[in-house]
Amino acid sequence: MAVLLTWLGPFSMDAYSPAFPAIQKDFATSAGAVQATLATTLVGLALGQLLVGPISDRYGRRRPLLVGLSGYVVGSVLCASAWTIELLIAARFVQGFAAATGIAIARAIARDVHSGTQLARFYSLLTAATAIAPMVAPIAGAGLLESGLSWRWIFGVTLILGVIGLAAVVLLLPETHPRWIGGVDRAVTGVGHPEPEPTVHLSLWVLLRRREVFVSALVLGLCGAAMIAHLAGLSFFLQDERGLSPAAYGAVFALDAAGLVIANNVNRFVLRRWSSRQVLSVSVPVMLVFAVVFAALLRAEAPLPAVLPALFLFISCWGFVMPNAVAVGMSVERAAAGRASAILGVAQFGFAAFSAPLVGTIPVIAGTPPMATVIVVCMAGAVVAQIVARLVGRRAAAPALAHSPGRRELRRQPSASLMAERTCVSPAVQLVDRHVCTKGSEANPTS
Repeated sequence: MAVLLTWLGPFSMDAYSPAFPAIQKDFATSAGAVQATLATTLVGLALGQLLVGPISDRYGRRRPLLVGLSGYVVGSVLCASAWTIELLIAARFVQGFAAATGIAIARAIARDVHSGTQLARFYSLLTAATAIAPMVAPIAGAGLLESGLSWRWIFGVTLILGVIGLAAVVLLLPETHPRWIGGVDRAVTGVGHPEPEPTVHLSLWVLLRRREVFVSALVLGLCGAAMIAHLAGLSFFLQDERGLSPAAYGAVFALDAAGLVIANNVNRFVLRRWSSRQVLSVSVPVMLVFAVVFAALLRAEAPLPAVLPALFLFISCWGFVMPNAVAVGMSVERAAAGRASAILGVAQFGFAAFSAPLVGTIPVIAGTPPMATVIVVCMAGAVVAQIVARLVGRRAAAPALAHSPGRRELRRQPSASLMAERTCVSPAVQLVDRHVCTKGSEANPTS
């Protein structure tokens, strides 16, 4: 279910990318106007998550999801029937805004059910599964174009996906929010609080002030902006400059997405030994290195057999960066999962909303194509954010280490694993695993 919900956004962005030249020709407009349809989708994805995240924390996951998926269906119809580029731009905003519901709430549902390393591995699995969307989407879009159909049929496919998702939520998805299990507002009725209420109001601003959330949002946003910059420029680069057909472009995109899937599955095994923070601290600089290599090859006008492997490695690194950045940023209280997801979603798609139009507007700098320039600048910003956060963290930790307890005092403190064993699992886990919560039971104190 989480895979289906998160599929809608990536599929909506990638499925029509082979049709960029066809849309430009159909509306007799500029490449920048066509790329604006991608930018408005990203703006919708960012703003939608900013709104939906807090709403899902307040009213549960299921009801906002039903409204959002209904809006996605309407947006798909508007995209398929648009008769001007301006209307398509507006319709894409509606579609992106509605698709944000699935992304934000799917992450929140995962936080309702999982925590710790298990949460990171689940996000890695979710990213691997949703990476199939950019693999399938361009192929599906290119196939429709190659068969002689209009680009409007691509949005007919997104309409079908929206209807399937809406039906699946109605028939299969239970409520997972710890406060709304069974559709009952437990904060009002006082029926079995699943976990203690936070001592402070976890607003968006309070969460954003937490270093792990803020840095994760920056890294996710800047790296995501680099990925969208590649998406905005790759279609024109491969088809207009290098002469590939829509089907060949879809094949290249599918190969890159396969690398993303492989990286996500490798990441799941890596997390058995290293934490999400450790993997993230290595994968972002490595992604920057491959971005620089890719830009250098483009500047040198290297042949495609040399350019495409560098692009493949750059995109594969996203399979390590995205799930771990999300896992670190989502390691908050379950009751605030929707708001944390909103912050990460706004960063991921909000930054990208600026990078996509830049690809079509900035000039060639020192012989480097705009797409490569935007990618390198965004990735460098992500690495700088990590370095600054590490330096600030060391300065903040220095006074604490000076007053840290001795070994004897540490031995008297209960271990983290013991405390975890004494913590009651959330009702969402009970709902999925069918366990019975026995917190506070003297007969079984470790449940």
